[in-house]
Amino acid sequence: MKKKTTGRSAAGALIASALTTAMLAGCSGNDNNQAGASSSPAASPSASASASAAASGSASASPSAALPDPAQISIFTEYSTAWPPQADWGVWKWVKEETNITVEQKTATTTSPSEALALAVSSGDMADVMSVFPADVQKFGSQGAFLDLSKHMDKMPNVKTYLDSHPVIKMRVTQPDGKILNIINDGAGAGNQLVWFYREDIFDKNGLTPPKTWDELYTTSKKLKELYPDSYPLVFRHGLGTLQIFAPSFGILPEYQKDPATGKMTYGPLNPNYKTMLEYLNKFYEEGLFPPDWLSMDYKAWTQFMATNKSFISVQYIGQIETMNNQLTDGRLKFMAPPLGAGDKAYLPQGGYEDYGFSVASNTKNLDAALRYLDYIYSEKGRDIQSWGKEGETYTVVDGKRKLNDVYKESNDLRRVSGILSAGTYGWFDFEAPLSLIKESEREAYVESPKYQFPVASTMPILSKEETDSISTQIDAIYKYYSTSISKFIMGETPLTEWDNFLKELDKYGLQKVLQTYQTALDRQNASK
Repeated sequence: MKKKTTGRSAAGALIASALTTAMLAGCSGNDNNQAGASSSPAASPSASASASAAASGSASASPSAALPDPAQISIFTEYSTAWPPQADWGVWKWVKEETNITVEQKTATTTSPSEALALAVSSGDMADVMSVFPADVQKFGSQGAFLDLSKHMDKMPNVKTYLDSHPVIKMRVTQPDGKILNIINDGAGAGNQLVWFYREDIFDKNGLTPPKTWDELYTTSKKLKELYPDSYPLVFRHGLGTLQIFAPSFGILPEYQKDPATGKMTYGPLNPNYKTMLEYLNKFYEEGLFPPDWLSMDYKAWTQFMATNKSFISVQYIGQIETMNNQLTDGRLKFMAPPLGAGDKAYLPQGGYEDYGFSVASNTKNLDAALRYLDYIYSEKGRDIQSWGKEGETYTVVDGKRKLNDVYKESNDLRRVSGILSAGTYGWFDFEAPLSLIKESEREAYVESPKYQFPVASTMPILSKEETDSISTQIDAIYKYYSTSISKFIMGETPLTEWDNFLKELDKYGLQKVLQTYQTALDRQNASK
């Protein structure tokens, strides 16, 4: 799954608990993210079903039925520098073998995916199938850019079965007027899980224990700074987006959320714990406990800090623990339970769901083939092949279990070598494939992180076009004011004695109107369950 870093256009910002979308899009193709655990027990078939298929080799043992006439479609996706798209990837070959569809992958190479998507929509030069986020659907769907898939379910029986068996996903893609303009991926979402981890060897060497509270996190970081003066003990690379993982330890989410206690829509800064979180972060910043360029930290810089004994505690996507351990010449990173900041329990954000998915261009000239592609990747067989490849080609069956070939050393190799798990290549994914590549010694995070899931997810109820239009200006203005103000509070440019004035300004920007609009949408969504 992958991180989304889009601009906050009025409609595209919509929900964003934008920090959430900005980070959690990690699942589908972020350059630095790895596949993790399954999205949820309710959202994914059981492992036993997967094992049964593996034992029989059912997905690839029997020849495909008679194929339809050849067809070709184009699919728009992001461009990943970590696994640059290849025309000869196995995933596209398997699509051709199973559906007789040749896929031309079009990527956003010179602009961000959302900017490229906007250009394609405005020009009318859209690919047949578009990889999209919910905010893209809200923005461009209302402009008539995407096909209403609810009218074509007769041609996509597997898609219909998938949605009917995944009611939460069906709810997330059903517009207030009943249209279905996109289908969301499922199965690889745990790669979106953000977790805490620390350098176990450095802690052991200096007689330190993993901090259980933010007070202990501060004390431990101070000690590490004394021991390693040129270090920044805590490092993170998502700028303000990192609040998405810090905030649950204080019992909140950074921006818009459903209150776990009341079920009503609220805004993170309205909770007093938000100010407490900023007080800690300001103290860390002032004392040089995390890097001064925290707002612009990129993956390369983050890797350097972790690999050169310059940082010892971090938050990142779950797969990065193993990735970094493979790069460290000495020492080892280990999962750390989130430290408690405020409230009764420290949490991690829910990360087991996906945001990326597919829409079909309303002006496609290859409608039947586009629908057939979707129906394949959301079928049981498509799920199996697009996750594992084919027996004898990408894996063997040993003692009733699948073993991926040695060319796949870690889960990101699935993407690099065969395109498996990359953007646009799967709809319904089997997590057991990347999990099989994770070392037993690295599985702790996948076992432990579900124990700390925040009670509510960051997903937002879908707004109608009229609702979106009514608050688009306010959402944009609130985010600009919020992001600038929070950054200044953390860096001490604005003293926290000004916090109450910040809250008053939020109301002037229309916060209550935005919350009421989302509450109306949430009530409608709950009523339709």
